[in-house]
Amino acid sequence: MARIDGDSGRPHRPAFVRVGHRAVLIDLNALYPQTPHHSGTYHPDGLQIRKVATGVLTEWGLSEWGEWYGKVTYTLSARDRQESVTHWVPAWALRPADGPGRVRPDRR
Repeated sequence: MARIDGDSGRPHRPAFVRVGHRAVLIDLNALYPQTPHHSGTYHPDGLQIRKVATGVLTEWGLSEWGEWYGKVTYTLSARDRQESVTHWVPAWALRPADGPGRVRPDRR
């Protein structure tokens, strides 16, 4: 149900939309970019973040300035360690796991 915007009096859509459990691909390389002029060295036991990971999208959240973020749970891996993390990921870093295209928030 749309609410009335206190500043303009216009109705607006909900800021949070639950979507059940949808498989998505997260571009970790885009989400965690390297710093400019990176000079680090390879460490075989470090976090593996230069890849695309599979996750589960459960909710969309709209920022106060209109950008969509997906609440996603995925696994970050290192050599002998895996850790499940859940956080808000920008929509531009997400893709459907079942084919080409973009993940789109519900446009209610």
